[in-house]
Amino acid sequence: MKEIHEANSLLEENITSISNVNEWAEIMGYEKTSKFSYDYRRFYGLRPAEAFVEIRIKNIIEYFTKNPSEKYYSICLEFGFVNEQSLYKFFKRHTKLSPIEYRKEIQKRDTDKEIQIKRYR
Repeated sequence: MKEIHEANSLLEENITSISNVNEWAEIMGYEKTSKFSYDYRRFYGLRPAEAFVEIRIKNIIEYFTKNPSEKYYSICLEFGFVNEQSLYKFFKRHTKLSPIEYRKEIQKRDTDKEIQIKRYR
């Protein structure tokens, strides 16, 4: 069994293959998800489900930022979503923006940066 302090780094390394807390606990070597949840909460101070969402959203956002023109289907494959609707619902529920809206915000922010850079030249 892996040490609980390794939980977040293990999730980061396997974010594309772990799709829920049960799988995360299993990879950590726990037979019972409840024991993993208890240990995780005592060590990190939050529920593993909350951390799972935060880490997954952070990785999806990084992926959007690095690959702004990537097709949503490819993103679904990368992060283990069964379809684009699942990605859309997950992202919207946790960020209050749809993936499309988020990408538009990234493009707007990048355009604003370009305008500011040109002004200072």
